[in-house]
Amino acid sequence: MTTETGIADALEIIALSVEDGVAAAEGGATRLEVVRDIQADGLTPDVRLVEALLARLSLPLRVMIRPRNTFLVGDDAHRDEIRRDAAVFADLPVDVVTGYVRAAADGSSEIDEDALALVAERVPRARITVHRAIERISGDPAAALRRCPAVDRVLSGGGAGSWADRAEALEGLQASIAPIRVIVGGGVTLDGIDVLTARTTLRELHVGRLARAGQSFAQPVDAAVVAELRARWMETGR
Repeated sequence: MTTETGIADALEIIALSVEDGVAAAEGGATRLEVVRDIQADGLTPDVRLVEALLARLSLPLRVMIRPRNTFLVGDDAHRDEIRRDAAVFADLPVDVVTGYVRAAADGSSEIDEDALALVAERVPRARITVHRAIERISGDPAAALRRCPAVDRVLSGGGAGSWADRAEALEGLQASIAPIRVIVGGGVTLDGIDVLTARTTLRELHVGRLARAGQSFAQPVDAAVVAELRARWMETGR
C-alpha cells in the first residue's frame, strides 16, 4: 500500500516500461499506472517491471489487474486468472487498478462486486482504482463502490460528448461517490485539460498517449511533455 493522503491535485501517467516511469517522474508525475499491452486497454504487467520501478522510483504505483482484454468475467477459469494475477502483487507496496461489469437482475449492467472482492482479498493491503469499466454500467455506482472498502478511486473519462459535457458528468459522479475520488482519464486532450481545470472538485488527472512523444503509444513518455502537463493541470492557481 502506498502513502498518498488527503485531497490534492494529482497527475497519474501510464507506464509501460522503466524508462516510461523514469521520464514521468522527471517530468513531475505524482503517480504511475503500470500496465502492459495498452492497445488492449491495459493488461496485468509483468511483476518484474513493477519490482524494477519500485527499486528505481519513489512514486506511488497503481498496477493493473486485468488478465484478459474484456470488462466481463466470462468463466471460472477467468476468475482464477484474476486471482492469480492479483496474488502476485500481494507482498509489494503497490495499489491496484481493476474493475468488471455484470448483468443485473433487471437486465442492466452493474459493477461486478464479486470480481472486485477477488482482487481485494488477494491484495488486502492495497487500495483499488475501479477503472473505465465504470462507464459501462447503468445507474449510480455509489452503493456498490462503497461496499468494497478498498476502493478509493474511480477512473472515468466522463462518457461521450464535448469536454464541457464530460466535465459536468464527472462532477456529478464525484458528488455521488465521495469520499471516493474521481481520476479523470480516457482520451484526455489539452483542450480538455483547460476545461477541467475550472472544475475544482476534479483534482486527479490520468494521462496516457498525451504524455508521449508525438502523442503515440509507439513512443516513450517524454519528461518535458509531462512537465508541461503538470504545469497546465497543477500550477494554474485553481
